[in-house]
Amino acid sequence: MSNLATNFFTWALVTGASTGIGRALCLLLADEGVNLIVVARNEGLLKSLAQEIGDKVKIEILVADLSDKDQRKQVVEKIIQRVPDLIINNAGWGYYGDALTRETLESMNMLEVNAAALMELSLEGARGLYSAGKKGVIMNISSAAAFQIFPSFSVYAATKAFVNRFSESFDEEMKPYGIRVLASCPGMVDTEFQARAASKKVNKDPSYMTTLFAAKEIRKQISTGKKVHTFNWKYRLATFLTRYLIPNWLIVKALKSNSKFKNSKKPFLSTKFV
Repeated sequence: MSNLATNFFTWALVTGASTGIGRALCLLLADEGVNLIVVARNEGLLKSLAQEIGDKVKIEILVADLSDKDQRKQVVEKIIQRVPDLIINNAGWGYYGDALTRETLESMNMLEVNAAALMELSLEGARGLYSAGKKGVIMNISSAAAFQIFPSFSVYAATKAFVNRFSESFDEEMKPYGIRVLASCPGMVDTEFQARAASKKVNKDPSYMTTLFAAKEIRKQISTGKKVHTFNWKYRLATFLTRYLIPNWLIVKALKSNSKFKNSKKPFLSTKFV
């Protein structure tokens, strides 16, 4: 199953489907005739997506906050019911600034969405495919931030490093059964991510890749079965340099001087000392 270009997916489950890359992926898959299970917190945006593509494919809506273990249960139940042969774990978020400038609960919620939920849906999706004797793909959306030390983005980068290592290892376990587990690592994409991460309005950067470009890169990776894919060439070059040639102290110095990842907040004190 090294090349999946001719594989026709019947059902795809996409998390974080209401906006950004997730929405763009849903539009691409609908054009291919792939039925969709769309998952996000915003019911209104999911219904709008359903109206847009509902005449092309079957579409089922699941409103769920993936940081909530109880709400994730309905997603797992849908996986057991439908056994989708394509699962795209796209939901994720982050924040800019030092970790102690945020409440610990906020960081834990990020860990739940970016890592725990992704792992749970990957495991249950693969279990369903294996039990049904079906082939399929689990695509986990990671980040170019996963490959390096990243002060002022530490929790997010760590969750994405987990995504890469888990996906690569789990892929080796499932590959003999015709089930692939892939990780896709976009860089900066023109979505709402930056505004949420910065907790303020952010001017659009023309250098950011479009959601359509990112979605097409991910779809291409699903077809080829490439284990880990970083895009575009600028991020691939930067990843190579930071992993193998540039010393960590220089990377840290450069990132600490980047105002994009800073905020003016002071660290929260433990309530024990307030």
